[in-house]
Amino acid sequence: MRSAGQTFVTIASCKIVPRTMFEIPLPFVVALLLAILLVRLIMRGPAGRVGRSMRVFVAASLALVIIVGLRWQFDVLVFRFLRPLFAAMLPPIAWTCFAALGTQETARSRFGWLHVIPVLVILIGYLTWKTWHLPVDFLISIQFAGYGIGLIILASRGEERFAQARLGDVGSVRGIIAVVGGALILSAVVDGLIALDFSITQGAYAAAIVSYAHMIILVLLAMLMMWSERLSPATAISGDLVAEPALATGKNDLEADNDIGGDDDATLSAIDGVMTAQHLYRDPDLTLDRLARRLVIPARQISGAINRRFGRNVSQVVNEYRIAEAQILLHNTEKPVTDIMFDCGFQTKSNFNREFGRITGMSPRAYRTVDPDPSQPFGPIKKLFLADAESRE
Repeated sequence: MRSAGQTFVTIASCKIVPRTMFEIPLPFVVALLLAILLVRLIMRGPAGRVGRSMRVFVAASLALVIIVGLRWQFDVLVFRFLRPLFAAMLPPIAWTCFAALGTQETARSRFGWLHVIPVLVILIGYLTWKTWHLPVDFLISIQFAGYGIGLIILASRGEERFAQARLGDVGSVRGIIAVVGGALILSAVVDGLIALDFSITQGAYAAAIVSYAHMIILVLLAMLMMWSERLSPATAISGDLVAEPALATGKNDLEADNDIGGDDDATLSAIDGVMTAQHLYRDPDLTLDRLARRLVIPARQISGAINRRFGRNVSQVVNEYRIAEAQILLHNTEKPVTDIMFDCGFQTKSNFNREFGRITGMSPRAYRTVDPDPSQPFGPIKKLFLADAESRE
């Protein structure tokens, strides 16, 4: 009995055979790439919830790849049993890892245990297949497709669904989730094609389907590595950061939004207060969830106020505070640009230069030669309020 879901890592015992006749099963080629990615995430990957989620998912994928490879190399009963079980576990693991990146309140779900049900159904179906003939292959394909679609929808959601990711990493996290969702959907589609091929041509085109699927899987794996490289590396938490207060749990984010009644300026004033007084933007590990806890304001309310008033996301507005301080330091100190970059909360030179150019229209070195404008208020929110006041006059 062929188990669906294995296409995410392999579908058949295809091998790369160089001229030396040393055979390398494709599952182990994929496993090697996943192992490299896992080591990179452990050694230089992001800290916090994003780093843990990535490591758990890649480790689960690596385990499935190895089980599939061993199953095709050694037709042992234990590997035949573990392969559908590991395949059924991968989609819930992926969802649990990435859906947990919202606020700490929304990440805790009372219904998390429901993800165990499809795994148990597939396990029982496999163990009782000779008696009940449950369509285990079909069930796993549906499971992969369903979770894949769910992950792609999750990747399109607002910033509050990634409140525990660093503000500068939200775009990369969305890309990673979309790639994982696409890989799960691909697995379901290819399994369906193979099943259709066996029913019509007795598997005449299965090898070709497998080959093309592996090429796409390797491309998706390369994309996963590319997106993971964009994640900020782990940093030490600053010792002067004050512990954030807990948010009130009596209301959810939507109820809080309704209570505010659209008073975005009050929310922006609170944000500006912690940015200018406590220099919260200097924290390179700042997340939307941490900002919400410091303000005791729901993450959705913060994200919504910034989007409505600025037409930009939270990360861009926080970076504008960082660039505002960088402008002051460039004019008032002789510090190297790299030191200023780190002092203001940036972690990579490419991101610093890109944001500096977006906000000022020039490079940091060129800005040092320009006379400062003392009339400009500090930070984007004060500039917005000043522009509103001038428009009303």
